[in-house]
Amino acid sequence: MFPVALLNVTLVQLRGVWTPDIDYNKLQKETLFILSHKSRVLTGNEIHFIRTYFEMHMEDFRKQFGLTRAAVVALEKTGDKPAKINPMIDLCIRLFIVEKLNVNNQTFRDTFREFATKNVAKTVPLKTVRPVILTHFHALKPSRGAASVRQ
Repeated sequence: MFPVALLNVTLVQLRGVWTPDIDYNKLQKETLFILSHKSRVLTGNEIHFIRTYFEMHMEDFRKQFGLTRAAVVALEKTGDKPAKINPMIDLCIRLFIVEKLNVNNQTFRDTFREFATKNVAKTVPLKTVRPVILTHFHALKPSRGAASVRQ
């Protein structure tokens, strides 16, 4: 899909394998929230993640945002590169995320205000993929007596 960097995550050993001690459902929601606020155009993989997280078939997604099936396929085919997407469709996808995550009205308004259409419209393709970095990740579960390691 796309890279996500988790900073300062506790690891626990389960059946001999070190694994992050996190709630993966909260991780997905936090990632969606970060995607809704990122300053660059959504990538094809991020759009695919959004669509699949909300369990939207391509037909549902295309109808929701007024796209053709070919347009959705083309967007998702860009992979880790910025999608060639109309800035208003990009904004609609971001607002859809915020609305579906049931954030408060102020956050919804802030998302709309913070969206810099001119910056998104001028985004140039990146040569390297930048990970979504979750620095204030709230999905950590307290480890209860399990061996843990900080990275």
